[in-house]
Amino acid sequence: MFTRHTSPALFHGACLFAACALSLDSAPAAADAWPAVTATQKPWTRWWWLGSAVDEKNLTRELEAFAKAGIGGVEICPIYGAKGAEDRFVDFLSPRWMELLAHTSKEAQRLGMNVDMTTGTGWPFGGPMVTPEMSSCGLESIEVKASAGKEITIQPKGAKITALKAFPESGAAVDLMAQLKDGRLTWSAPEGNWTIRGLAVKQRIQKVKRSAPGGEGEVLDPFSPKVMNAYLESFDKAFAGYKAPKPRAQFHDSFEYYGADWSADFLDSFHKARGYDLLDQLPAFQGAGDPESVTRVRADYRQTLGEMHRTYLKAWHDWTARQGGVTRNQAHGSPGNLLDHYAVSEIPETEIFRHVGEEQIPMLRLATSAAHATGNTLVSAETFTWLGEHFQVTPDALKEAADFVFLGGVNHISFHGIPYSPEDAKWPGWLFYASTHMGPNGGLWRDLPAFNGYIQRCQSILQSGKPSSEVLIYFPYHDILHDGQAKLPLFTVHNQDKWLHTSNFYDTAMTLWKEGVTFDFTSDDLLLRASVRDGRVILGGNSFAALVLPEVKHMPVETLEKMAQLAAQGAKIIVRNRMPTDVPGFDDLAKRRAALETLKKDNASDFKPDAGNLMGTLLREKVIREPMTQAGLRFVRRNLPDGHAYFIVNRSGKTFDGVVRLGVPFQSALVMDPWDAHKTGTAPSEGIPLRLDPLQSIVVRTYTQKTLEGSPWKPLAEPVKMIDLTGPWKLEFRDGGPVLPKSIELSSLASWTNPAIPETINFSGTGSYSTSFEYQGEVSKSERIHIELGKVCQTARVILNGKLAGISWCSPHRIDLTDSIRPGTNQLVLEVTNLAANRIADLDRRKVSWKQFHEINFVNIEYQPFDAATWPAMESGLIGPVRLRVDAR
Repeated sequence: MFTRHTSPALFHGACLFAACALSLDSAPAAADAWPAVTATQKPWTRWWWLGSAVDEKNLTRELEAFAKAGIGGVEICPIYGAKGAEDRFVDFLSPRWMELLAHTSKEAQRLGMNVDMTTGTGWPFGGPMVTPEMSSCGLESIEVKASAGKEITIQPKGAKITALKAFPESGAAVDLMAQLKDGRLTWSAPEGNWTIRGLAVKQRIQKVKRSAPGGEGEVLDPFSPKVMNAYLESFDKAFAGYKAPKPRAQFHDSFEYYGADWSADFLDSFHKARGYDLLDQLPAFQGAGDPESVTRVRADYRQTLGEMHRTYLKAWHDWTARQGGVTRNQAHGSPGNLLDHYAVSEIPETEIFRHVGEEQIPMLRLATSAAHATGNTLVSAETFTWLGEHFQVTPDALKEAADFVFLGGVNHISFHGIPYSPEDAKWPGWLFYASTHMGPNGGLWRDLPAFNGYIQRCQSILQSGKPSSEVLIYFPYHDILHDGQAKLPLFTVHNQDKWLHTSNFYDTAMTLWKEGVTFDFTSDDLLLRASVRDGRVILGGNSFAALVLPEVKHMPVETLEKMAQLAAQGAKIIVRNRMPTDVPGFDDLAKRRAALETLKKDNASDFKPDAGNLMGTLLREKVIREPMTQAGLRFVRRNLPDGHAYFIVNRSGKTFDGVVRLGVPFQSALVMDPWDAHKTGTAPSEGIPLRLDPLQSIVVRTYTQKTLEGSPWKPLAEPVKMIDLTGPWKLEFRDGGPVLPKSIELSSLASWTNPAIPETINFSGTGSYSTSFEYQGEVSKSERIHIELGKVCQTARVILNGKLAGISWCSPHRIDLTDSIRPGTNQLVLEVTNLAANRIADLDRRKVSWKQFHEINFVNIEYQPFDAATWPAMESGLIGPVRLRVDAR
């Protein structure tokens, strides 16, 4: 990618970055290119308030720094505090805390930013307002053998019996609940052999994790809307008389209600939803008897809890709506249908954790699909969580991760994250235990505005128009439930290889992904909202050429009936391998099976088998395919009123140099470099000429009935010549620590970590490389000149003849100098900033006590106590080689 400069509009007039604007040849005016900047287009960040030990002066200082860096909003998440700062702690939702929230909201509004907040502290929801009766519940199974003449005593430790029956070898069960005394059963069995089966419930099974002062307490029952409404009464009281803009959104983190698998209202909810009494099927629920009955009863239990969690989320959502806000929800981790749980919120949020890999695309698209199915415009992502070890995550890794979530359908990135740190905190300040640290003192901050500008421009495109998904894929939730296991399944990001990757559904999604066919997913519930127009399925205001039914065993009659209705109305429904063979659940099985078979028989001709060739079938149905994926290019396509917008990333691992032919016809196109708001060029309908380095990204805007005027897009070809800049270099250190090394004269470039100079081994900050060079002759109007920096550890500002030419955030480190270079002598300064790793390692080698936080304190990527004392010096500075590249225009 060409990392020249960032849009000055992004920084509200910040002088340094306004100076980055270059006068370049361009195609149509900016109005035809990048949308006007909004706060929502910019990246946001989770903002941890450690101990809520915040004050007005420091809140304003940090918010102003965020705004200058190009951050559009914050999500306040209060957590445990820093040791030694206890006298600054502020209790969550106290009058003082609400004053600080009001100050934050007003300052954010002044700065053109916005504010979200977690509806609680740490995670998951809970706190001192949660009474024992409101707390999450864990279920214990009771199974005791009894025989005549032997007295049995049952009293579960720490649990309350909620159901207890004695089952004889033959005949009717005997309810023993009336015989309990003080939660204890003493019983002598009548004649014969018996099995006593029951359920016992534990409450107060989990405390709020990473809670802030005033937020300590029990975790909420995540399956009860009644409990949720009681919990929110504390927030109603706190917001009474609130005199500031309320948060844009309330946030709910991923489902981490550990051990929660019951609710006080479960038995009633189960009976209403499933049509029978679970206690009548206690043997099957506990794994005894016919294996099919066991599987079906357990699936019904799982489905009911999933539906109850959705009502819990809905109560939270509806309360937020009454406050004038929206919700952001991370549905993953819950035991229910993730599509339905994401769909509760206006802003469904996914996440990536530790690594980036295309096998995660279907997981990401669950949140994306929920937004599309409900007609919502934003899909957010918690990004960069534990992407690497603390202080070692490189800009290259961050850029790859950001592009990856974009490809998964995300258009509203939230950094994970930046901890609040007061001005008087000693370096490295207050920190959060999970990497990646995007704030000051982490090594990324100085040049972060360049990256933020890139994200803002990408998101301005990805938030525009409407989704352009060709295929809707049915999600086989009921097959996942019918595995017969006793344990409540939690569908997390971390275990998707077990519950998602093994399915034909997953294979279908990955086939379309690799073949260049865009897609979304639908649940049973979401599909009921679909209609047909002109032979296309309409859902959430979006149009799909076909509905694909992967190989599914269990399907509700209502779902197949809806599919048959859609097919009868002209929708193309393609079946992989076979039609569903069974219905889910236990109750009224014969009747429902018969209804399913009748539907299949009566509507067989309306469904189209894929005959073992899914792509061939889709192409015969005129489904659009983008051939660029065959070259390893990945893309997002958006529908615009007068054309389409494409975000394209080269994930092939090698340079792409050729013409990209798009799957949707167009009359003309505009190519836009998201690293440079001013670099655009037109392209003809025959195809888009592109040269993309590995992981380089580009935006293409097509027009269906418009011929663009302006300069054509000309990708870099082989250079006319290369000129080595060999120095000598003067290296001066600035803006860092623990101490500034002395200036060094360099005859060649290498990492500045010189073992002979200990100060350089420990230094984290900015080093300024200066040299001069001669440029022979005039700069021809037929030439364009770039500087290629080679290897940079990690970011660089290029200053030529006193003018900032650009900021290079990630590879390839290439900056346009055409308008800055002059004939004769040129003065070149390269300001390179490294990461904080070496300085952190120095602190640990000297046993400086900087990890001073309550609860988990500070851990490494393996969740062990953090110690960087043995880290080798991380390469830093300008490695090179540095060369001038002369290209024909």
